[in-house]
Amino acid sequence: MTNSHATPPKVALLLQGVRHYEREMLSGIANYANLHGPWQFYRNVSYLSEEKITPTKLIDSWQPDAMIIRESTPHYYDEILTRRIPIIYSPTTEPRPDVSNIIVDDEAVGALAAQHLYENGFRNFAFCGINTLFFWSRRRCQGFCDKAHAYGQAAHVFDSPQGEEFLSWNKGFSKLKDWLAALPAHTGIMVCTDDFALLVQEACIAIGRSVPDEIAIIGVGNDESVCELATTPLSSVELNIKRAGYDAAKHIADRLKQTPPPPTDIIIPPLGIAARRSTDAKETQDPVVSKAISYILKRINHPIEVSDIVDQVHLSRRTLYDRFQRATGQTISNYIRNRRLEHFSKLLLETNLTVSEISYTMGYESDTNVARLFKKHYGLTPLAYRRKHAS
Repeated sequence: MTNSHATPPKVALLLQGVRHYEREMLSGIANYANLHGPWQFYRNVSYLSEEKITPTKLIDSWQPDAMIIRESTPHYYDEILTRRIPIIYSPTTEPRPDVSNIIVDDEAVGALAAQHLYENGFRNFAFCGINTLFFWSRRRCQGFCDKAHAYGQAAHVFDSPQGEEFLSWNKGFSKLKDWLAALPAHTGIMVCTDDFALLVQEACIAIGRSVPDEIAIIGVGNDESVCELATTPLSSVELNIKRAGYDAAKHIADRLKQTPPPPTDIIIPPLGIAARRSTDAKETQDPVVSKAISYILKRINHPIEVSDIVDQVHLSRRTLYDRFQRATGQTISNYIRNRRLEHFSKLLLETNLTVSEISYTMGYESDTNVARLFKKHYGLTPLAYRRKHAS
């Protein structure tokens, strides 16, 4: 609902908008402003040389009522972050205790990546990140390693040497290739971002290790411009960044209306896995299990019985149960239920269909039954999940 009579709040956006994360964040902010504005935004046009002014001078010029900031060069922000206006901060090196931060639930992201690799049949685990520089890389590594440990496995970890970023063809790339060459066959690697996952794939190509036959790769962020254009399309953990932008704008609006409460962080949860060929286990997994999974995923929008899969693979039910459990760590019935609920959740967020319409489309017997299953799996009813995560 817009307010055409009040003076629009002036909001400074110190986000470049060059990367997928920032573009999604800006899109979420715009969604909120379009619904509840109007707002007046100030942004720096960074590619114009005459506009390359320090953030402090920009803020002095703009005199905004609030700011949403993405950390780039930390020392620029030490002064402006102390200003007595509502501030939302998206950190890269470390969160700040004196402002509201936008933070990914990085440990949950790492755990979800490890689970995906395990369910696809990979039993060797590795993490590739920049833990010395970025808190989110360390946390993703921790979540990944903890989940691998829960599966009874230790994870190999590559960390860019202090002061070196390996996202380039420099001497760090040689060290990355050496690390990849030493990994055992059929290793599943989580890489801290999609951009870095692309570099890991390039390093695998350079040393002759096939993806995903020898090395499976999963990144974070689901930047389709990176993932889809890779030589082998990259799987990725999806993040609800657009919703975080919306929530950041709402937080600003709430604080402009009343006395600011203590800083409250905005948490970005993982939404699921965007699975692509880089973690496809067809070449490494039990071929019978691979056939069963392919059948399940092709018919994910329809009710599936275990007997349907038994007919497809021509094995006894007991033999299929044992082989499926050994390969994925799950029973067939649990696997079917979880994948269908994940598809249900995507339809909640990506369409305007009602819960009843989605239930009917997917062949569930009743809204009540699917709502009960959904709440058990996600901890929220379908409508509460949509309200919390839809952008």
